[in-house]
Amino acid sequence: MTAWDSAFLAAPPLSEAEDRLPPAHKLFALRTLPMGEIRAIGFDMDHTLARYRSPEIDDLAFKKSARLLVRDRGYSPWLLEQDYDPGFAVRGLVLDGLRGNLLKLSRERQVVRACHGSRPLSRPELDATYGRRRLSTAAKGFRNIDTLFEIPESHLYARLVDGLDGGHLKAENYLQLFQDVRWAIDTAHRNGEMKAEILEHRDFFIPRDPQLALALDRLKRSGKKLFLLTNSEWSFTDGVLGHLLNGQDEARPHWVDYFDLVVVSSRKPAFFLETPEPKPLEGHPRCFSGGHAAWLEAQLGAQGEEVLYVGDHIYGDVLRSKKNASWRTLLLVPELERELRLLEARAADLRERYRLETARRRTLRRASVLHDQWQRNRARRHVLGQRLSAEATQALDHEATQLAASTEALQRRAEAQRLELEGLTRSVEAAFNPMWGPTFRDRDELTRFADQIQQFACAYTGKVGNLYMYDPLATVYAPLPALPHERRM
Repeated sequence: MTAWDSAFLAAPPLSEAEDRLPPAHKLFALRTLPMGEIRAIGFDMDHTLARYRSPEIDDLAFKKSARLLVRDRGYSPWLLEQDYDPGFAVRGLVLDGLRGNLLKLSRERQVVRACHGSRPLSRPELDATYGRRRLSTAAKGFRNIDTLFEIPESHLYARLVDGLDGGHLKAENYLQLFQDVRWAIDTAHRNGEMKAEILEHRDFFIPRDPQLALALDRLKRSGKKLFLLTNSEWSFTDGVLGHLLNGQDEARPHWVDYFDLVVVSSRKPAFFLETPEPKPLEGHPRCFSGGHAAWLEAQLGAQGEEVLYVGDHIYGDVLRSKKNASWRTLLLVPELERELRLLEARAADLRERYRLETARRRTLRRASVLHDQWQRNRARRHVLGQRLSAEATQALDHEATQLAASTEALQRRAEAQRLELEGLTRSVEAAFNPMWGPTFRDRDELTRFADQIQQFACAYTGKVGNLYMYDPLATVYAPLPALPHERRM
């Protein structure tokens, strides 16, 4: 079984004694997580405690950014006619602002899929542009799409590239488009208009999860110190979390009552890299603006692996808190629920894919052995030459003919199996996303996004409310690591 198949096949039926927790409600541990040793648990807010309604909030960001480009940067009104496509981009992609491309990378940082604007690029085009070398996404002009906030940015940039190529827009080059998109998206989030609209229609944009308050309350009652660490400013944080948590528990009437410490405007990832002094928020005890990781640990009386941080941003929440503060990390992956549903829906196709791939490899192995036997036959015929009797020569030639025919038949069978496998694989991957396939894989390879999760997250899950189903003092066990030969035992 390949890694691709073992990861994609549906789980076998559970016995009565086994956990029946639905996969969408589980924590998936990558490193054993001893919850009893954790003294403090922190949470990001946006796309973590607060799960915004998608694609509606992405459409809002797309349209507000487009209006900013037309109004303040002189872009053609043509841009206002473009609709947001929620299925165009996925998290984990990389923008190449120098070339006008959007890229999907494997765990080896090689480009496996790409589009120029919204046009998919063929394999020969990929090889001509990027070759088969590892790509450094830290170079000038690259942008990692690591958060859900950046999904509309990808589509807006693609539409600008289409507009420039089609003569609808004017710009010096693709990099100017890239820089203007960065400015527009950042401005849309920072100028207050978008946040004001979200708060005005919070019942629509911010759906409530009844298990969120239960999860936080259970953690709090178990003796954990809870803290909020968000880049959002106080007014927006108060509006969002007040909507989600106020009045959910008589013992904790206000959202701040769930937390021992609240830090807004934290400037992550700089929060883990710099040491500015925190500023107390007047009228709000235990609430601060800014600060840094060492100060926060001192406030909580917990440090390093005694702290678990829950967030949705690979770099700002997970990587930096892991590398610079040695915190344990839980990554929120809201897309996980949809991917799990698709895995279940296509389970039969995935099993068939495994069967076909196994049969194809066996066919090729048999063909290889027969071809080697044919080569040995021909070598023997050449070396012995005149020393062979007529009967022996005839027997060797007859054997060679049979070996060649059998090898050719097996090669034809393997090619037919490959074509059937290719068609089934394309169908399965298109169910996840027609252009990009699954978020976590491309064929037999993990994506860069999945590799980052494996490297830096202790565990991942779809929503904070899932924590309610886990004992705050128990251990969440990761699968036992195994070498390939051990998996056969």
